[in-house]
Amino acid sequence: MRISTFLLTVGLLLGLTISAQAQQPGQTLNDFYRQQPNKNTLGFGPGFLFRADTVRAANTVGAVVKKYYPSGQVYEQTAVSDLRKGTLNGEHTRWYENGQVHIQEKYQADELEGEQITYYPSGTVKTRRQYLHGKLIQSAGFAPNGTPQSAPELLLFPEYPGGLLPLLTDIQKRTNYPRPLIRQHVTGKVVVNFLVDAQGRVQQACVRQGVHPQLDAEALRVVNSLQGWTPGRLDGDATDVMFGLPVTFAIR
Repeated sequence: MRISTFLLTVGLLLGLTISAQAQQPGQTLNDFYRQQPNKNTLGFGPGFLFRADTVRAANTVGAVVKKYYPSGQVYEQTAVSDLRKGTLNGEHTRWYENGQVHIQEKYQADELEGEQITYYPSGTVKTRRQYLHGKLIQSAGFAPNGTPQSAPELLLFPEYPGGLLPLLTDIQKRTNYPRPLIRQHVTGKVVVNFLVDAQGRVQQACVRQGVHPQLDAEALRVVNSLQGWTPGRLDGDATDVMFGLPVTFAIR
């Protein structure tokens, strides 16, 4: 009898699924992410913690979703063509808390399309990128004074020390299956959502999908022990990133 945690889902908001068996020594989360066809900025930043309003158009499955800073300032506005599926289609804008636009971009069927512009908090342009069917085809970066410079990579995920395999290995080694539950054949998958903040700390861990109070508590304990991450970055700046982690308890 043993516990299996062979499937790690990272960035549930970003749609990434990683199988432990598929990983190579030294492979990182960003190595995997760069291979994915659809990328978006919505899972980066603290916005998932903020209040959201959804305005649905009549006789359609589409909607516009607005999120707000605790101060009441608009944080983000996103157009979706299918609210249930979360399909991005149309304008997406994000603001700094001072009211200045941070990111302006467009999506077509979940893919970045056309020009994306990011700004410094002062309002000067930071980067200009061109996308075609979700693929970056051209980019330019600018210093705060407008001097041209190379554009940073748009999205960088947090990285666990050593990469993906050490992360999966640590999860397996640290997870204890309560013996009374083994005898009772209590099995299932616990899904824990957590935040890796801009300092690389695991924060805001909570059980999204539970199985049994003891298994839920064990999965939560393990996730909270996964410290020491390199922070994620959005357009070169350290930021919060939300993850989802399923821990599967199975008797074999």
